[in-house]
Amino acid sequence: MSATTPHEIEVKLRFDNLDAFARAGIILEIETARHFEDNWLLDSADQKLSARAAILRVRSAAGKGFITYKENADDDAPASQFKKRVEIETAIDDPESAVAIFERLGFRKWFRYQKHRTVYRATLPDGSKLQVMFDETPVGDFVELEGEEEAIARGVELLGVTPAEYILESYLAIQAEHCRRQGKPLEDMIFVVEGRR
Repeated sequence: MSATTPHEIEVKLRFDNLDAFARAGIILEIETARHFEDNWLLDSADQKLSARAAILRVRSAAGKGFITYKENADDDAPASQFKKRVEIETAIDDPESAVAIFERLGFRKWFRYQKHRTVYRATLPDGSKLQVMFDETPVGDFVELEGEEEAIARGVELLGVTPAEYILESYLAIQAEHCRRQGKPLEDMIFVVEGRR
C-alpha cells in the first residue's frame, strides 16, 4: 500500500447515552440524524478475506449505500493504542444490487449486522475535532470515536475512560463473543421483529 492509503483510527466505548460528553466539555453537533443501518459482510467460498482479517462490506443506511473494504494497517504504519485499519469506501445508489453483483462474482453473504446510528461532529475544549457515532445495537449501546490519534487520546482522557475500557473489536467479534457466552454458534446481529429474527 502507498503512503496515501486511507486509514481509519477509532475506538469503541460502552456508553448508554452521551451525557458524559457534556460533562467533559465536548460539544456535539449532529452530522447525520439517527438512522437505521443494515450491513452485510461478504467473502469468497474459501474465505480468503477472513483468513487475512480483511472485510468486504455492503451497507444500506439512511437511503444511501456504501461499499467498504478494510484490512489491517501496513506493517510500516505508526503504531496506535486504538484500532487502526486501512479503509477504502465508496458510496453507491443501490446496495442490494451491489450484493447481487458480488454474489455473481463468487462472493457470499456470511454475516449481517444492524444498528441505529447517530453521527456527531465533536469539538474538544482545545479545539480538536472528532467524529462521534452513537450506535444502538441488538447487543447494547456503543460510542465510537474516530479521528486523529491525538484527538481520540484527548477525548478518552476527558471522558475519564481508561485503556482497559477500550473496545478495539469489530461488531462481528463482539457478536461472536456474545454468542459464545450463550453457548451457541455465531448468528447474525439483527433486531428481532415480531418475535422472529
